Amino acid sequence: MPRNLLQLPTTLAYARGGYSVALDLGSQECRVNVLLDTGSSTLAVAAQGYAPERDTALTATAYAQQISYGGGRLAGPVLRSRIGLGDRDQHRGLDDVAFACVQGTPPTFFRDADGICGLAFRRLDAAHDLSAPLAAQGRDPAVTWPWPFADSDAAALHDLFEQQPRVELEPLFTALQSHNVFADCFALQIGRAVVHITDAAATTRQLEGDPLNRGVLVLGGGEECQSLYDGAFADLRVLHDVYYNVNLLSLQVGDDAAIPAPALAAEYQAGAVSNAIIDTGSSFLMLEATLYDAVIAAFRARDPRLAELVARFEQAFADGQGLPNSAIDPADWPTLHLRLEAPDGSETCLRCEPDDYWPRNGFYAGQRVFLLLRQIAGWANQSVLGLPLLCGRYCVFDRRDGGTGRIRLAKARAD
Repeated sequence: MPRNLLQLPTTLAYARGGYSVALDLGSQECRVNVLLDTGSSTLAVAAQGYAPERDTALTATAYAQQISYGGGRLAGPVLRSRIGLGDRDQHRGLDDVAFACVQGTPPTFFRDADGICGLAFRRLDAAHDLSAPLAAQGRDPAVTWPWPFADSDAAALHDLFEQQPRVELEPLFTALQSHNVFADCFALQIGRAVVHITDAAATTRQLEGDPLNRGVLVLGGGEECQSLYDGAFADLRVLHDVYYNVNLLSLQVGDDAAIPAPALAAEYQAGAVSNAIIDTGSSFLMLEATLYDAVIAAFRARDPRLAELVARFEQAFADGQGLPNSAIDPADWPTLHLRLEAPDGSETCLRCEPDDYWPRNGFYAGQRVFLLLRQIAGWANQSVLGLPLLCGRYCVFDRRDGGTGRIRLAKARAD
């Protein structure tokens, strides 16, 4: 493999609903598994998975972060230390990388992962300079490590942070690019959307050994790794350098008429930018509310039992269960066709198969889970195109043209 490329194994075994990769953090090279998330930009590691007091490469700062996700919130000091990737002759490292050390209970979506690695653009990696309130407390030096705040007072912490100057940090992948470790491109080979479990008592190591739970992260390129994909690429236009914003044109259920995707409402345009994003940190295909309702209506028109099964699943999932594998016959369910804008203004059509939005042995042994989700309350009228749409694909996030770049998708090559 060329020196400017690095191919790393990823797994669903830790985060369960997303792929993680192993990093080495600090002077002690603490091995941490972090969720790969194109819907955020912050590198954050739980304090339980890392011992900053033993890290001789650590530098404390006056900065702190409090980041909200669709599935929770984290807060902690911004530290700087050494990050390593890869093993032996493939090892790459970078000093003085900024990351948040999560204080208190980590977000539930971490599950067995140690943290999260955001792969979006730098404007999402915001921190606040707390020099003034720290100095007022008499802290000398005025730094946020050790953490000087009560873990339980998240609302008061948020208010305090918002009153302090906002600063942009350099996300890990951006730092690797700016220091010429890698070109400004990465790729992900994705199999399933959620962890495959056939034994409820399986250990994380056993889940790692399941081929269905494996993926690949390529740093510094994409198309060069021809062993990871088959056939030609289909391209998506990226509209903005914050999230990986795309333009969803329509959604078609089976061979029904296409349903136009609503434009993003005016009140959300400044922050959300477009009517859809590509988000590898989402286990679900979250559809804008009217699109989701139209899909369920199309299921019902096809066979009323399909909508009834969705309702049954929602009740079961609220209690931490799916539906028995035998309750769902993929042959009864239609393929979803999502059409998105290509860089040249044409359409790129991506298929989402029933086995991708109703995966077998997903999260729970012997059960299927339904991975279509209605737009959550308080969210912009924006679809979050998560892992179900990317199943079985090799996805290249190419930012090398100096602008917003493009996303390239090909069929992932099976082992």
